[in-house]
Amino acid sequence: MFGFFRKKREKNDVVLAQMDGREIKYVTRRVRDADGNVKETILGKQGRIVVIDGEIIVMCGEKDVFKCMSDEAVYYTLLSGDGITVTGVNSINGEHMDIIVYYTYYRK
Repeated sequence: MFGFFRKKREKNDVVLAQMDGREIKYVTRRVRDADGNVKETILGKQGRIVVIDGEIIVMCGEKDVFKCMSDEAVYYTLLSGDGITVTGVNSINGEHMDIIVYYTYYRK
């Protein structure tokens, strides 16, 4: 009966492992205004996404752009596989943010 929940948790661990250490092309923030229109602003370019002790850290250049505990965040990969969307409270500024991280493309 509780095997369903275990599989879901293992799937999230796989997503965390896939995003850990990936190089970033750029990071955008999605903002909705009062009319419901969506705007995306670029937060940073050329960085790395790191998962340390369950905390998702998005770094661009020398500064941290986004930090959030994975337990408190909702994250999923883009259908294209070129990035990830993370929604949660940014511990840097205390704001609820919806960000999209686009990976650098490279062949393995």
